[in-house]
Amino acid sequence: MTDKKIYRYTNVELLDLIKNEQNRTLVERAKLELEKRNLTQEELKVEELEYLKYSKFKSKRKDESLNRDEWISFFFLPFFTPNPSWRKDHFTESEFQRFEKYGFDKKAKQASEVKMLGFLF
Repeated sequence: MTDKKIYRYTNVELLDLIKNEQNRTLVERAKLELEKRNLTQEELKVEELEYLKYSKFKSKRKDESLNRDEWISFFFLPFFTPNPSWRKDHFTESEFQRFEKYGFDKKAKQASEVKMLGFLF
């Protein structure tokens, strides 16, 4: 998850923490936060359904491929965008880091391959 405070998590994010987190203290804090929100049984059922949609989407995005625009940006942009010493940001590097951070495993692998192909080209 991101580095935000536990009280700012959505109910779905809290459920994700409770079900998937390895850190027991974080799980307990998430349970306490969810209890503090005083959700009814019906609201909890709705949140469970939303969590199921969320987890399905999360697992689906691990298998998504790079789209054409992303492929082109990783193939050509490293050549056309200079990396000046006063700037530390670079589009393709930040996109690659985003892929790794948010679980786009297949996209991250393809991005590194396409970047290498671009250099070979």
